Amino acid sequence: MNIRLGRLGYLLRLFPVILLYGLGALLWIMGGKGESLNPIALVFLFFGSGILLLAFLSWWFASVRRLHDMGLSGWWFLLVMFFPFLVLVLCVWPGERGFNRFGPPMEY
Repeated sequence: MNIRLGRLGYLLRLFPVILLYGLGALLWIMGGKGESLNPIALVFLFFGSGILLLAFLSWWFASVRRLHDMGLSGWWFLLVMFFPFLVLVLCVWPGERGFNRFGPPMEY
C-alpha cells in the first residue's frame, strides 16, 4: 500500500470531503444544535455529527498522505488543521520525485 498521495489525488479527495462537511453541517443545523430534545432533532444531530466526524477523518488521512508525498511528517497536519488556508499549499506544492522515506511516488 502506498502512503503517498500526489496533488491530483489530494484534490480529488477534497471534493467529497467538502460535500460531507456541507451535509453534516446541514443536518447538524437542522437538529437545532441541541436546543430541543425531540427525537427527530436528536436523529439529525446524531447523523450530522457522524458525517462531520467522517469528513474530518477523511481530510486528516488524505492530508497526511499528501504530506508524506512532500517528504514531511504527518504531524504537520496539526499546523494545517489550525490554519486551513494551508490546504492550498498542499494542493500546489510538488511532491518529492522518486523514493523518499515514505515509499515510492504514486503511479497514476
